[in-house]
Amino acid sequence: MYHKIHPKLRINQLTINTMKKFFLFSVLALYAVLFSSCVESSKKYKALVSQMDSLSVSAAAKSAEFEEVFATLNEVEEGLKSIREAENILVLQSQKGGAEVTASSRERLKSDVSAIGEAIDNYKKQINNLKRDSRIQSDQFKKRLAAITAELETKSQLVDDLSRQLTEKETQLKIKTQQIATLDETVTNLRENVQSLTTEATSQKETISEQDVKINTAYYIAGKKEELIAASVMSKGGLFRSAKISYQAEQSAFIKIDIREVTEINLNAKKAKVLSVHPAGTYTLEPDEAGMLVLRISNPKSFWEHTKYLVIQNL
Repeated sequence: MYHKIHPKLRINQLTINTMKKFFLFSVLALYAVLFSSCVESSKKYKALVSQMDSLSVSAAAKSAEFEEVFATLNEVEEGLKSIREAENILVLQSQKGGAEVTASSRERLKSDVSAIGEAIDNYKKQINNLKRDSRIQSDQFKKRLAAITAELETKSQLVDDLSRQLTEKETQLKIKTQQIATLDETVTNLRENVQSLTTEATSQKETISEQDVKINTAYYIAGKKEELIAASVMSKGGLFRSAKISYQAEQSAFIKIDIREVTEINLNAKKAKVLSVHPAGTYTLEPDEAGMLVLRISNPKSFWEHTKYLVIQNL
């Protein structure tokens, strides 16, 4: 996602070249002194040569020290450059919504932020070591270290903010996931309850319907004496057996009707009488146009109040 935190080292050539020129000038000065003093003894000459060699060694040592210091400095600066390039990508990715970032992407993002944080901590240690290094303590060098330190602190704060945001989003995502799971469970329970209530309502509706049909169901039989005797409604002696007969046992002989719909019964007889018990004034026996009697029920509720079995003997 971003460049490696430890890039190829880069040295400050301008500073090192300046130091080399200084030592080269010192060596040339020594040679000038050497050749201009021909009257000097060979012992002094040897001392000067020895001093020149010592200066050359010292110059090489100083050059190596400078290279080491500036190599460390350049490494930190290159690392900062990589961090600048990476932080923009990290900020953009951290701002994406939870639905847009997969679990693996979030883990990779957390790993990247952690790696940058570790790199910044390492660079801080290197800068602190350079601050304590007594070999180079010029004002310009100190300003450079101070600027790098300030930038490292800024980047460190950015990494802390990103880590905090990622932690908050992770927590929010867990809460949302839990809420969704709870809602799913609630919806499932509601569906089951609705299904159960629907089934119960259907069952109750069927029960009510059955009871309603039963309440409004009545039976009647109209026939001559012989037919009533065969149906066990009348005894052979001609007596109506209302107190003894089991209408249920001989129900097949009766006609089933809905008392809400049937208020007239054609008897197909010119004479008839009602044998079952029904209040007077709740019905009439009237002839139709052909002279055949019709039982007309004027008050169904009262008519069927005492019995739901109507027995009519045609005479």
